[in-house]
Amino acid sequence: MLSSARCSLHRQLARHIRLTSSNAPPTSTDIVARSKRRQQGGRNLSERYRRLENAIRGKEALLKQASALSQGPASAAELQFNKPTTSSTSKGPNIIAGFAILEEPRPPADDECCMSGCAICVYDLYEESLAAYKESVVALRSALSAMNIPENKWPPHIRTSQTQVPSTTTHSDKTKGAVLDAFEEMERALKEKREKRAAVETES
Repeated sequence: MLSSARCSLHRQLARHIRLTSSNAPPTSTDIVARSKRRQQGGRNLSERYRRLENAIRGKEALLKQASALSQGPASAAELQFNKPTTSSTSKGPNIIAGFAILEEPRPPADDECCMSGCAICVYDLYEESLAAYKESVVALRSALSAMNIPENKWPPHIRTSQTQVPSTTTHSDKTKGAVLDAFEEMERALKEKREKRAAVETES
């Protein structure tokens, strides 16, 4: 008797699956359910992943240039670097004595970080590309010094003057401060939300 009940249950389930998978026009409840599910979906992250991919490629180019510069001026002169394609204006010439001068990576905008603890965060990528940029600047300075090019002919942001050193440390402190401020703001918002929820629960 139990096996016959199972068989009839299986037949009913199979018939239900056939009916729902047929090409019958969807009912209004199906349309409403689909539209609700569509609105509950997440953000389109394709543009973000494209931006992250470009940032990683930029980091690889910086590392390649730094390794070429550390090998010596002859091997670095053999490499041909493309002019960076950014909309911002350059602080100086793009090439000096055959060496490409890369622009400093821009910090991510406030809306680029989702603050959800991603494995690949835009702030982590920015810090890595900034470290690679600093390494390439150090290698470029040593290569220009080895070629006996006077420092007054170098672009201002490459020179080893005392005014440039504190500004870079201040800039990195500002970015770390911005990250911490964003997390503190998120924590404050979560705390307020919890307090409101607790107040509503105590009232009811």
